[in-house]
Amino acid sequence: MYRGCTLAALEAGVDPNDPDAVLALVQSLDLDMRWLDPTTPRLYLAGVDVTDQLRTPEIEQSVSLVSRVPDVRDELVRRQRAIASREPVVMAGRDIGTRVLTEARTKVFLDASSEIRARRRLGEEIDSGRSSSFDEVLTATRRRDELDDSGHRAVRREQAAEDAVIIDTDPLGIDQVVGACVEAYRAANGE
Repeated sequence: MYRGCTLAALEAGVDPNDPDAVLALVQSLDLDMRWLDPTTPRLYLAGVDVTDQLRTPEIEQSVSLVSRVPDVRDELVRRQRAIASREPVVMAGRDIGTRVLTEARTKVFLDASSEIRARRRLGEEIDSGRSSSFDEVLTATRRRDELDDSGHRAVRREQAAEDAVIIDTDPLGIDQVVGACVEAYRAANGE
């Protein structure tokens, strides 16, 4: 959702460094999540599916600027809770377990080194037809981490809910990560 707000700001010519302008834009957005099936979340702006536009370098460079605005975070927390109230959902984000859905039955915190995250992001970019080098993606990943961890954000990368299951995903493939998440869910729900 933060990437969607960033896309909207860039398309509208709103300076991501202007918190008041960003907040005014976010408050006016028709922003929603929908699922084509249980495993395929899609983000819609004004009824238009923009999911495939959310991983561009331009979004990557500006998303921390948008997400660090406390009032923007408050607005999106409200919207995320509304989405979660509609139906059971698996929701991902840095402050889902600590702020958005504090009463969630299962909280999982996926951790990975910047190198592994950059390698995974590069794979996503290649799959989407964009070309970047590993060094470019790693630099962007580290830049975002520095912005997030510099005190400009209320929620930092390393913060997990006290009752979250923390999974180090560095040595794991996607199927193993999914398996660990399912195992955490089953354990938390007595299955």
